Amino acid sequence: MRTSTNNLISILELGTHNLLTGPDFFNAKIRINDQLCAGNVEIHIQSYDWYRHNHEKDPNYNNVILHVVWEDDIPVLRSNGSLVPTLELKEYINPTLLNAYQDYLIKLK
Repeated sequence: MRTSTNNLISILELGTHNLLTGPDFFNAKIRINDQLCAGNVEIHIQSYDWYRHNHEKDPNYNNVILHVVWEDDIPVLRSNGSLVPTLELKEYINPTLLNAYQDYLIKLK
């Protein structure tokens, strides 16, 4: 997979799912190109949700090493002004598979 800025990315460890406030996953490990990164992962539908939730003002999100989104509609920055690497999922998920999954969820209701 590649980030939105075309850097090669490998997910080494997913981290721990956070059910409280703060980033969605703690202590993840990823590799971006040749650099090993350890930190937190945040997940949104669109990149702009980062700003809707005011994460750019919250130092708790400065340790986010990867922003996973369905649609990367805007670059996101930490409170210190550094760019957060983004993985856009719609580039990797087959729409037919997604539609089949959504149909399956509707049938479960």
